[in-house]
Amino acid sequence: MARPRKVRSHIQIPYVHESYGAIVYRPYIPPDKRAGLEVGGNGLLKHSIRLGTPDDDPDDIYRAYLGARESLRLQIASARNTLGWIVEQYLQSRQFIELAPTTQKRAHQLNRILEHPLRINGHDSTLAALHITNLTQPLLHQIADKRLGQYQRAGRKGVVQVNRETTFLSTALGWACNYIPDIGVTVNPLRGYKKIPETPADRYVSDGEYRLVYEAAASIRPWLQPLMEMTYLMATRGVETLDIRLGDCTEEGIRTRRRKGSRSNLILWSERLRAAYHAALALHEPARQTVRDPWLFCRRNGEAITRGAVHTAMQKLKEKMEAEGQEESFFNLHALKAKGVSDSDDKKIAGHKTESMRQRYDRAMPVNKPVK
Repeated sequence: MARPRKVRSHIQIPYVHESYGAIVYRPYIPPDKRAGLEVGGNGLLKHSIRLGTPDDDPDDIYRAYLGARESLRLQIASARNTLGWIVEQYLQSRQFIELAPTTQKRAHQLNRILEHPLRINGHDSTLAALHITNLTQPLLHQIADKRLGQYQRAGRKGVVQVNRETTFLSTALGWACNYIPDIGVTVNPLRGYKKIPETPADRYVSDGEYRLVYEAAASIRPWLQPLMEMTYLMATRGVETLDIRLGDCTEEGIRTRRRKGSRSNLILWSERLRAAYHAALALHEPARQTVRDPWLFCRRNGEAITRGAVHTAMQKLKEKMEAEGQEESFFNLHALKAKGVSDSDDKKIAGHKTESMRQRYDRAMPVNKPVK
């Protein structure tokens, strides 16, 4: 293998040398600029760029070098400032890492919007390859409409999901405008983006619907009925019910850990709540538990039942009710929080700090006396 020789001229150019009878340029690429480039293990460009021959005029070699360096700069800038690259930097940022684990997990799912197919410069590509300077709100609205259609054809409502995807993308771009220099824009191109209007949830689950779904849940998972009961009776989110540990169950009642800004509180015992608690407790296997303070709804070792397991169980319950022609009565677990607020004499039961949120979850039909 021939040893590289320096250019035989008075011009000394960094990373330029003679190799196999040609003058080539093979620079070192810093780690933060390697996106879209083939780089060797030593950090040098994997394939050299030919500038000429040793017999060429040094000025011609230098002009070729300047052209190659500018071409590399544009290539690096193009790959570096794509939506995919920017989102990748956001997912590795301190601000993202400090988010709650559930929020991080959801973000990685919303990240799939970058896989949306897109024609870029006449070639089939994806939204991830789009340069941030080419992103416009009309373009994202077109993408959002297409994704909404895909979700609806798959039998899903889709509006909330699409809005969450575009919000995630906007969050990442807003972060980039504040923390990454030289991305081509100084203001988030999605600032002020209008999401698809969402229809507020206003369904009230009747007692009859609740009994019907509750009875059907018995054949799905042994813990599903007490999970539904406690979620309803305490007006919690399903995940808040899953958060309950045995240490939270006191003589006076059950301590909740409310999320999304709601205030944690103590739910006093009632005969029905205590029955649901004992139903969940009866499923424990103390001899196999390795957790110091087991979750109330737990697996054999005392670890919590996951949200994924609950989602799977509810999906099976939905399929069971559809097969029996009772799909109209089915409701998701979160609807039980609204039923709990609606049926409770204390509208502050769910820990909401504002009256507007309490009214949002109170879905029972108002009853008023007529004018005398």
